[in-house]
Amino acid sequence: MEVLIRLFIILVFQFLAIHAEDSVLLNTNIRMIPKLMALDTQILSKTKSDKVILAVVYEGKRNREAKEIAEQMNKYYNGKVANIAFNAVAVSADDFFSLRNIGCIFVTPMNFQITSKIAAWASSNSIASFSYNVSDLDEGILGSISIERQTFIYISKKTLKQSNIRFNDILFQVARLVE
Repeated sequence: MEVLIRLFIILVFQFLAIHAEDSVLLNTNIRMIPKLMALDTQILSKTKSDKVILAVVYEGKRNREAKEIAEQMNKYYNGKVANIAFNAVAVSADDFFSLRNIGCIFVTPMNFQITSKIAAWASSNSIASFSYNVSDLDEGILGSISIERQTFIYISKKTLKQSNIRFNDILFQVARLVE
């Protein structure tokens, strides 16, 4: 019985540690993605309106989470990062391809096939795409943030070359380019 209690306590602490790590990573993404978007030197030419759309793309029942991410981005930056006015909006993967004036994409966890389609669209339209999961770089997503011993920004060299996106050199000083 004592072994079961100890095992239960260990599992509870592991669950809490994983949840806390996910929360820190999510908050880091909320604060960093708009800044990374602003480093795209051609971002203002990708929209015909006065505000760039930062699309927070979700699949299925993750709409509440995506809306919260978009709201937090808008609240934290008050609709403007650097000299760029933006509006973060939650968009379902089903409605994503009909949206216009997208300047940047943040993909929440979803099916890899849908992630691949969104990444391919983003690359062909020279739109920066970022993901919560570093593993999405294999699907064609341009960048991701990871918290290890410190925070790292990973950029896919292959996707960067294919997408023809131009970033301020500052990004390349802080990011890690991966194959």
